[in-house]
Amino acid sequence: MLAAASGAGLFAFCLLIARTPNLVEAPVRFLLLATGAFACYVVGILGLRGAASRAALGLILVVAAACRAALLPAPPTLSTDAYRYVWDARVAAAGISPYRFPPVAPELVALRDSEIFPRLNHATWRTIYPPAAQLFFRTVYAVAPDSIMAMKIAMGLAEVVAALVLMTLLRALDLPATRLAIYAWNPLVLVELWGTAHLDAIVLALVMATALAVVKGARAVAAILLGVAALVKLYPVVLLPLVLRRREWKPAALFAATFAVGYLPLVGLGREALGSLPRYLTEMNFNPGLARSIVDAPFVTALALGGWVAWAATRAGSLATRAVPLIGGSVVLAPNVFPWYAVWMVPFLAVTPSMAWIALTGTLPFAYAFFLSAPWAIPTWARVIEVSPLVVAAAITLLRRFHIPVTFWASRVLRFWHQAVSAER
Repeated sequence: MLAAASGAGLFAFCLLIARTPNLVEAPVRFLLLATGAFACYVVGILGLRGAASRAALGLILVVAAACRAALLPAPPTLSTDAYRYVWDARVAAAGISPYRFPPVAPELVALRDSEIFPRLNHATWRTIYPPAAQLFFRTVYAVAPDSIMAMKIAMGLAEVVAALVLMTLLRALDLPATRLAIYAWNPLVLVELWGTAHLDAIVLALVMATALAVVKGARAVAAILLGVAALVKLYPVVLLPLVLRRREWKPAALFAATFAVGYLPLVGLGREALGSLPRYLTEMNFNPGLARSIVDAPFVTALALGGWVAWAATRAGSLATRAVPLIGGSVVLAPNVFPWYAVWMVPFLAVTPSMAWIALTGTLPFAYAFFLSAPWAIPTWARVIEVSPLVVAAAITLLRRFHIPVTFWASRVLRFWHQAVSAER
């Protein structure tokens, strides 16, 4: 009963988010609705803990489908990246490389319109999306030219594939299928992939397929899938150490070959094949990551990120166990922490639940407090809320490590949350 009521509440909040004409122009409303949705989500996964019946799984699937259906018709307003996907495909369809010219270039004036072009963000930048992403854009464009809805449907289908692979992974690991709720009901996944149609939906499907291949012992296949994922967005490369075994060269070679083949058609462009990626890494200033907030220098950010990946990759445990801290740390140490960067961590939370990282998926939307004032900037209080789950988790870890007694109420809360998100394997 509790889970059903929570699922109904989650659906209601998704519907209200979808019916808000422009979320950027109503940031307070969005933050309240996102907080309400996350509260329903937390109560829902608490209500489902320990459940293993077909009825419980059916409820999870029905609510998940209803929330996605509610968000699908909504125009993407929190982020207009979907319009850039369509624009890149339009440019490529005209026989011009999207890596060569920014949308405002005079060479592309004939392609401008009143629907897509005015909504492009960073119109002075060339594309930053890798070759496999561009292939996906062109495929969708060939089916339905200039259609944002077609792009949303395509991203949604990719996300459904990710959910199906996750269900298979849970079964392969002999984990309860109802763990799917940790992923399928997560508001960050719902809003960023079904409301805003971010490209990360494709990454999710490929990364989950990679994880399943590792569990099945097919590391060569996993390396190829991870290489394709990195050709959609570059960040999955951080998972490569988790796919490899000591003294095993074949998966590494297959990953490198897959990545090289993807970029081979762009060799003639030289450095232009990177588009405006270097500008993104150095000039974008939305929600600076942890290292950049302390020292705003690209090499410091790269050093911190590389150090974290190296540490997380050497930890003992399965791919899923190591993937959660590796991905989570990579997100908070990135040059900019966009909320949707964390969605590819959420399926792994269904495998190895973590109180702190699940909570982070509920606080990351506070980055959209960026739109509360003009000029746009994230207020300090919102950044504090964003990182609070990790700060609390780190504080408790330190207290325990140094044998400093934690207050009675804090220990009880910690125990309650741990039991709530961790079902018996």
